[in-house]
Amino acid sequence: MNYAMLDQEELFRLAVNAIESQRHAEAVVLLKQGVVNDGQDARLHYLLGAEYAQIGMPDRAVVSMGQAVALQPTLVMAVFQLGLLYLTQGMPEDARRVWLGLDILPKDAALQLFRLGLEHLIRNEFAECRALLTEGIVANQDVVALNIDMEHIIQQIDSHEAKAAQLVSQDKESSGSTSSLFLRGYVASGDEQLH
Repeated sequence: MNYAMLDQEELFRLAVNAIESQRHAEAVVLLKQGVVNDGQDARLHYLLGAEYAQIGMPDRAVVSMGQAVALQPTLVMAVFQLGLLYLTQGMPEDARRVWLGLDILPKDAALQLFRLGLEHLIRNEFAECRALLTEGIVANQDVVALNIDMEHIIQQIDSHEAKAAQLVSQDKESSGSTSSLFLRGYVASGDEQLH
């Protein structure tokens, strides 16, 4: 098919449909064509970054998400996900820097609560992380997949703490220190502002 014939809205809608149907190759082709047509469309950069993350290309995901945020700093889901990509790549300072873009949100907004929880996770403050992620899950009524991933992080914390407690009880002489928890990346197909 000649995707060059399609206008931006057609490309966007077809790409969203391909993403929702897990047709990653088609989605990437549609999104790349849209970016070629209009490199200033933050929605397409955002979705392309999400697809790159989904197919295991985090470096490209960071570039595309970064372009989306540069073009539209108020695209808060892209801001959150770009920070999360940095975090999962072991760059917590970059994550914190990007998440400053979430300061436009109210303190009780789900993404703000998730951000604060993950910042506690960076510092191995697991109880605070768990509490804020749980509060964020309750506040988030829009993106169910995000809640599922935050619940997964809470489960990882619980598992990590259980293993640490078991090691401490097995060897009282050990320092009992815990290492940072590795997070898996989260990328949704979009956010409600895009549809």
